[in-house]
Amino acid sequence: MAEIGPPVTITELIKLTNVGIPQEQVTWSRVTLSSDRWIAIRHGKKKEDGTKCMVTVLSLKDGSVSYAGQTSADSVLMNPTKPIIALKADQRFEIFNVETKLMLTKTKIHDPVCYWTWLNSDIIAIVTDTAVFHWSLFKTKDSQPDKVFLRHSRLAFSEITSYKADSNLRWFAITGLTPEEDRISGLTQLYNMDEDITQVIACHAVCFDTYKFAGNSCPSTVFCVGSRDISSYGKVHVIELGPYQTGNFAPRNTYDQIHFGEMPEQYDFPVALHVSAEYGLVFMLTKYGCLFLCDMETSTCLCSMRVSEDIIFTSTINTETQGFIGVTRRGQVLAVDIKKETLINYVRDTAKKGNQADRLERAIVTINEPGSSSQLP
Repeated sequence: MAEIGPPVTITELIKLTNVGIPQEQVTWSRVTLSSDRWIAIRHGKKKEDGTKCMVTVLSLKDGSVSYAGQTSADSVLMNPTKPIIALKADQRFEIFNVETKLMLTKTKIHDPVCYWTWLNSDIIAIVTDTAVFHWSLFKTKDSQPDKVFLRHSRLAFSEITSYKADSNLRWFAITGLTPEEDRISGLTQLYNMDEDITQVIACHAVCFDTYKFAGNSCPSTVFCVGSRDISSYGKVHVIELGPYQTGNFAPRNTYDQIHFGEMPEQYDFPVALHVSAEYGLVFMLTKYGCLFLCDMETSTCLCSMRVSEDIIFTSTINTETQGFIGVTRRGQVLAVDIKKETLINYVRDTAKKGNQADRLERAIVTINEPGSSSQLP
């Protein structure tokens, strides 16, 4: 039997250095990816004569420039779905429509800002040293950020790298990383709005999504967790969150062990998780460009591979292909997509996981049935 190759394709969509972005400025603080529609870059340097930095927004579909301008901001984020850009300068925030060039609203936070992100297309989340605020931009004309909950003291000395929420805005998670002598440790504060309860979990990356488990009548909110311990092993968890949906089985909590032993960097760790609800897959991406592909139903790790020779510092799900898009420190914007038949054959014949291969095959056949609303190209 011929050896089965890697079950993914890797395509370079854009090379940022080819559009005038210096490689040393392709960093986590300057290059942001809020969705698979745009990539926003703050580049250049402020000068003593008052010259501002540049902001360039590129369409991920064709690499064209959607917006270019000057700014005094220290961070920029494109809205996930709308032609709206958010600018942050220290504790001040301004929101503009990139098509009309008009300011939509602005605000100021009194405490230093550790992290901020678009929570969805209408809400910006702002994390300070002590609390989390949500700014509902379009609720009223002059809406201001509301305090949602307090940060846990265990994250006090962490660098905040992520803030996530479920689609119903009932569950929230702040993730922070802390350098230690022999590893990077991670902590996540999970907060439930309905119960006003916080718990802290040792992990490096998390995400929320909605998924309909086999045999269930209703989709569930799921919480996916990726971690690495002090040895060469880690875990991926898939946890079904409440409230319980009538007609579903009891909530599930599954995990599988992940082996980092053959990975290229001794201190590699998970930096992002993305869910393909259509395929029932979890993509767990590590700092040094390794991908662990896991089954949503069981958390089973189906395969692992290196998808980049360089650090991938930001990524997002590709809603069109059910893969993901990531940005490397060398300025490559990469699309990593599943080779459907190859993956099924790999899981069945190489990984010897027949049940998972059968489930994948059923999911892929359903997606690609003529007339399916979720048919993929």
